[in-house]
Amino acid sequence: MTTAANTTTSPDARPLTVLARTAWSADTDERPPNLPGFTASPFAPIIAHVADVCLRERHQEPPVPAERADSIAMVLVSQLGDMATEAAVVGSVDTGSKASPLLFYQSVPSAVLGFVSARWGLGGPVICISPAGDPLTEAMDLAELLIEDGSAGDVLLVLVELSAREGQPDHAEALLVSAGETA
Repeated sequence: MTTAANTTTSPDARPLTVLARTAWSADTDERPPNLPGFTASPFAPIIAHVADVCLRERHQEPPVPAERADSIAMVLVSQLGDMATEAAVVGSVDTGSKASPLLFYQSVPSAVLGFVSARWGLGGPVICISPAGDPLTEAMDLAELLIEDGSAGDVLLVLVELSAREGQPDHAEALLVSAGETA
């Protein structure tokens, strides 16, 4: 697990300050604990874990102070999404067995963001994207838009990919960004 804070600038935009940042990889880090209400996939536990570590770096323990909570947006970024839940559903259909009702709930990528939002008392917008280009660049561009249009003061970006090929471990990164605020 790695953490860091710094300022980034994209062309033609206000600089975004990274208030907190953490990364997780199945290669080097322990698998996060299971989450109540989620099954058959590491996707949600990984997201909740990196989000919690990142928010703790800035806000210590839940909940976020009320004056900040409603201005924190959450953006989930994943090019492939929760392939493990998809495989579990497909496996149930293919074998004719009954699928767990939890799979229906967790097949919506934002479900885990609701879990994080409830734990931390967040009230800002929740968005999920599957970028065609560079995930971090597209995430930062969306964060800039949310901040510029007044939808958010801070944005928690969570980038996650489950292993798609041999040699590519599950990995995730969370960044809490803001406009112009110092780390």
